[in-house]
Parts: sequence; structure tokens; C-alpha cells
Amino acid sequence: MNYRHLWIFLILLCFAILIPGCSPAEVPDLSPGWQTIRPPGAVFALSIRGNTVWAGCMDGVYELDRQSGTVIKKLEFNPPLRYVKALLADQSGVLFIGHVNGLTRYNGANYQTYTQEDGLPDKRVNSLMQDRDGRLWVGTWGGAGILDRGKWHILRAADGLIDDMVNVMLQDSRGGIWLGSYMTPRGGISYLKDGVWQLFSTLNGLPHNYITSLFEDKSGNIWAGTGLLERGGAVRFVLTGTGAAILQVLTQSDGLAGANVRSILQDKDGAMWFGSESDGLSRLEEGKWRFLTVQDGLSSQEVTCMLQDIDGNLWLGTKDGLTRLNPTALKALHGLASSTGKY
Repeated sequence: MNYRHLWIFLILLCFAILIPGCSPAEVPDLSPGWQTIRPPGAVFALSIRGNTVWAGCMDGVYELDRQSGTVIKKLEFNPPLRYVKALLADQSGVLFIGHVNGLTRYNGANYQTYTQEDGLPDKRVNSLMQDRDGRLWVGTWGGAGILDRGKWHILRAADGLIDDMVNVMLQDSRGGIWLGSYMTPRGGISYLKDGVWQLFSTLNGLPHNYITSLFEDKSGNIWAGTGLLERGGAVRFVLTGTGAAILQVLTQSDGLAGANVRSILQDKDGAMWFGSESDGLSRLEEGKWRFLTVQDGLSSQEVTCMLQDIDGNLWLGTKDGLTRLNPTALKALHGLASSTGKY
């Protein structure tokens, strides 16, 4: 290297250190088994069927190869889809897409979009679910729409919901329906079982009335992610003979990386994962916590959605792309904990 090249190298190094966001320490050297996928950009929803993974994003839907993690294509619609918050791939090969302008049904060749004129309670779709009877549930800002044999039925606050706004939904292993609202001060969780409603809010134990996620673990307990900004936590419910009850509330002081829990997953090895709004991931295994951030390989500190495929790959949707961990990366995390929590 001559002196001219040496001076150029030193100048570039100074720029890398002084300019925010360009420090070498902020560009992680990914460990084996970590993969960052961009595009897509901000990811809000994930769905999988066979060898295909779909990512719902701010600018539409991306189709990816499950085995390699590579982007196959961006799905094209007219008009283009925006702010895709929900995806559901059913067994018949149909992909349902929930977005800010309605519900789109796509069979791989043709598509049709449903709005309020077709029976939706509101065109702004937040979540999708197919129950054990095959009915399609659509959570919107104006209630839950249920498509049953071609006819729409609507659930709103007047029918028992804690609030019209339905952000997330889940059917548990006993057939109960969980609907989470993202409104304050009147938001929370509505639980419907055998025609009986049970409501949960900060008035009876929730750390926050903004409900961001719902998940059932291998023991049959229901988890709810809650929060906004620096308030919130994860809530574990137990199913009882008469309904459901709060078993545990986890907050940042108990070991969560951040108070606002955006997503929850239990992996095939039994570890619990909690995605935060701005503090990365918390991983709970055998009562011990480990925290993962952009320094470990996350594409963003905000983890909005998670799923694990049949091969054991963990897919993490973030505010800035996808992070994919293969079984080798997950095995490397097994047994490694940075702190002991109060779980």
C-alpha cells in the first residue's frame, strides 16, 4: 500500500467512526446461521405454506423461498396494496391479505378485494384467522367480520366486544376465541367461549390496554403482548373450567428487553421469544433470559412478528427487513443466558 492509498484509508476510517450509523461496531458480523433479508422493508405479517413464505409490508406482499430465504417476487395488484397487516394462507391454496383498503383474496392467478360494500365492518383490516369450523375471521377497526358459507356476520361492542377495534385474534385449543383491541383507555381483551364473554383490561390485571399479539404455548396457556412506548408487558393466561384467568404478568423489571411487547412465539425446543418495539428480542429458556439486538444480527430493534417453519428456521419480521435464524443458529443459543429473571 503506497502513501496515497494509506491516506485514503485513514480518511474513510475517520468518516466511518464519526458519522452516526456508520461505525463498524454498528454493522454486526453475523454469526453462522443468521440471515438478513431486504427487501422487504418494514414487515407487519408473516404466513407460510409449503415451500413459500409471504411477508406483509408497508408497500405490499413479498413471496420468499422457505429453504433459501431469497425473495422470489413482489406480488402485483392494481391498485397496489398498502400497509399489509395480516396474511393467512389456507389449505386450499388461497392467500388472504388484510390491508388498509380491505381484504384481498388471491389464488395465485386472480384476486378479489372485499370492502365495506361487500360486508366487512371496516375496510381497515388488522388481523385474520380461520377457526376450526373453517370460518374466516377478519379483525378490523369497526369490529370482527366472520365469513361463514358466503355470508358475513359482524361482532361489535354492542355484541360483547370490549371495543369495536379488533387488532389481533386467536382460537385456543379448547375452541375459545380471543380478540385483542388496540385502543386506550377502553381497549383490552375479549374472550368468547360457549357464548359467554369475559373481558380483561387494566381494571382487572392487564399492564396495558393496547393488545399487540396473542399466542398459545405448548402447555395450553395463552400469552398476550401489550404496550405502548415505555409501558406494557406480556401476560400469561390459564384456561379454567369456567373461562380464563391471568396467571402471570411479565414486565421489563422481570426480564423483558423492553416494556412494549410486539410479538410472542414459543419455538420447537420450548424457549419463549418476546419481540419488543425498540429493544430487540428477549429469549426465555428454563427460567433464564438472553437478549438479542442488532449487534447480534437483528435487522432492526423492533420485532413485529415471528414464525418457525417445518425445518426449524425462525423468521423474524422487523421494522427494517427480515431476520432468519436456521437451526444451527438456534442451537448455538441453547443454554446461553445473560441473566436470571423472575419467571
